[in-house]
Amino acid sequence: MKTVAFVTFGCKVNQYESQALRERFADRGLAEVPADQGADLYVLNTCTVTETATAEARRAARRLARRFPFAEITVTGCAADSHREEFLGIPGVRRVVPHDEKGGLGGDPRLAPTDTRPSIFDLSISRFDGHTRAFLKVEDGCDLNCSFCIIPKVRGRALSRPLESAVEEARRLVGSGYQEIVLTGVHLGSYGKDLAKRSLLPDLVERLLGLGGLARVRLSSLEANELSEELIALMASEPRFCPHLHLPLQSGDDEILRAMRRRYNSAQFEAACGRVAKRVAEPGLTTDVIVGFPGETDRHFENTLDVCRRVGFSRIHIFPYSRRRGTDAARLPDLPHRVKKERLRRLEALAAELTERYARKFLEREVEVLVEAQGVGYTERYLKAHVSGAPNTVVRTTVDHVERGEVYGASPKDF
Repeated sequence: MKTVAFVTFGCKVNQYESQALRERFADRGLAEVPADQGADLYVLNTCTVTETATAEARRAARRLARRFPFAEITVTGCAADSHREEFLGIPGVRRVVPHDEKGGLGGDPRLAPTDTRPSIFDLSISRFDGHTRAFLKVEDGCDLNCSFCIIPKVRGRALSRPLESAVEEARRLVGSGYQEIVLTGVHLGSYGKDLAKRSLLPDLVERLLGLGGLARVRLSSLEANELSEELIALMASEPRFCPHLHLPLQSGDDEILRAMRRRYNSAQFEAACGRVAKRVAEPGLTTDVIVGFPGETDRHFENTLDVCRRVGFSRIHIFPYSRRRGTDAARLPDLPHRVKKERLRRLEALAAELTERYARKFLEREVEVLVEAQGVGYTERYLKAHVSGAPNTVVRTTVDHVERGEVYGASPKDF
């Protein structure tokens, strides 16, 4: 029997697409094996959000080619579009499949070709191997064109998956035993606008909450300026809609936000967070911040720290700015490494303080935890939790103590 192995880099969307390819190859009779054991075919699903991510994928392709010289390597993902020729130059790489042709990967070669190119939404899943929470990709591409981001150039314009198709896939996942579904996309907030000229995200969430056996629906990421009152009201009224929002800030300074071509200012961002906090009890608000963007001064950075303090994020993902060829920001003068490193250190310290402060709000309070493995899981507000319970069970527990921003439960109760 022919064997296949997958090596996946990058975001939730890539993880979803690798799972879809995994199921498709299995349907064709290929047996999956761990990547380090040797396979007849390797599928590298790459990321190109930074130069470092692309370089990591190239190194992985070279290592596999050296270690398994008789293997056939297929490269796909975002770096397949941005660095096609570089991958083709690596011995062992037989195919480099661009993003808009990924939907045809693993298809039955005996089928007659048609005039219709396979769509990326031809990929679907019925399980999510190695995960307790299942990601459900409902959107691809992005129209935002932020000055630091290459992704719109490699994934193209925003496209939405038909609502009924998304609901049907969710039904299959629930049937496979998944209790939490995480809606994901490259630009999730645009979901439905190309189909119905409006956001269909609240409609989709409501439809998923109508599925029997589903304990939770969570959003992966959303732009603050796309956070509708309808979505907030749904979160406030439906306990199975996780009171957690990941709202990328990127910078708390208006000059830097304009240079990044973000579509909000700091006051608008804070107002969006305030609207959530007014309707939803103790919402978990997480974010992304880039430190050291070209032109960022000490004053700009202090403004970012101030916004983070006022919002009180429960978690901050911090990225030192990395120049990405092909983006408009790459033409701007870069800041010294030592400056970015110092700002990273200061924001990390603040992030740890804010996470600890947020977690302590739940001392001696009951929380709901989806157990993932070895007694570790996440609460409905996306706090990492340590609790007794079998994997893929939802338990309620009283928070006994907090350590480094993680909560520890006692006397769990089955949900």
